[in-house]
Amino acid sequence: MKNNFLLTFVFLLFAFATGKANNNYTDRDDKEYFSSFRKNEEPKNKKFNILQKESENAGKTFYVIYKENSLGQGFYFKVVLDKNEKPIATYYANEGRQQLSALTVKNLKKILSDPTGRIAPSTGPITTTQCVTNCHRTNGCYSKPTETGVLLCSLECGIACA
Repeated sequence: MKNNFLLTFVFLLFAFATGKANNNYTDRDDKEYFSSFRKNEEPKNKKFNILQKESENAGKTFYVIYKENSLGQGFYFKVVLDKNEKPIATYYANEGRQQLSALTVKNLKKILSDPTGRIAPSTGPITTTQCVTNCHRTNGCYSKPTETGVLLCSLECGIACA
């Protein structure tokens, strides 16, 4: 009798642990989860607005990251890549009800068209170009093992300095 009870208990414990392990739904903080680029994942219930679209072809791969601008406004940035891993479209989604400033949207639109980082006149002691250059050096963008890694690292720097 004891063996049957013990065997049943172990089986139920195993079934419970397996059920928990197979549960793909996680209650996560999207800001933290998307603090670095995530491939083919996007936050739930966010409407992405188009920034730039170079092709009508539907991209197969996309990456999403969460950032905040200098005013503390949070947003999600999405870049869509074609089959050759070249960017063909960019999007953004606001965090909460607060709209992004017009300058931030303008700077985000220019990120892919001006990879040097000269996306806006600077009002501070460090220019945007210097900010992007420093970010590239700090993150080792050009030593990434793949072209996509270099692109995503460079985009992250451009977004951070926008």
